[in-house]
Amino acid sequence: MRMQVRIDVAGARPLRNGSAFWWEKILEITRSSNEFTYQQLDGASDPYHEKHLGMFLRKLEDAGYIDRTSPDGTRVFRVVIRQSQCPIIDAEGRESRVGIRLQNMWNVIRRKRGGFTVDELAIDASVEGAVVARNTAKQYCLMLVRAGLLVVQKAGKRGENRNIYVLKGSANTGPKPPRRMSAKLVFDPNRNTVLGDVIAEEDRT
Repeated sequence: MRMQVRIDVAGARPLRNGSAFWWEKILEITRSSNEFTYQQLDGASDPYHEKHLGMFLRKLEDAGYIDRTSPDGTRVFRVVIRQSQCPIIDAEGRESRVGIRLQNMWNVIRRKRGGFTVDELAIDASVEGAVVARNTAKQYCLMLVRAGLLVVQKAGKRGENRNIYVLKGSANTGPKPPRRMSAKLVFDPNRNTVLGDVIAEEDRT
């Protein structure tokens, strides 16, 4: 069996890059004026992410969320579609369904204060174009149970899988859904210490 360790996480600090960060900055910059520039986003970001920032803006433009207002080639943009959630755009410039299922499940979990089953979660979180599979709902519930966010209020009979899950009151921290993250790290078994920074990315597989 491979080595296993339990890591205590004291806190986390989001990095200043990536789609969610840039979209949040766009909304912040355009509160008083509907326009923003590439330079404003680049200046607020961690270094060495210029390529990804440019790709993100091109996807937003292709999908119609922003348009370019400068005819002289400078990168000045205007917000066309304003929403709190960061748009997720696929390679063809269309809005991706990735993330919608997760958000819908979290909305249902927060709303169902009396508890819910996996089947109820899958049905209630499904919308046209973003159907939540039963196994997807089950895996999300199991992840939240392991994280201490959900509790099993009533265990179903063996084989029936009718567990009733309830969200802890202290776990209802806001509208953004808990996400599964993956990280690589260097561990020193001599001192039982993690060395260097640990960078985690959202796992969308």
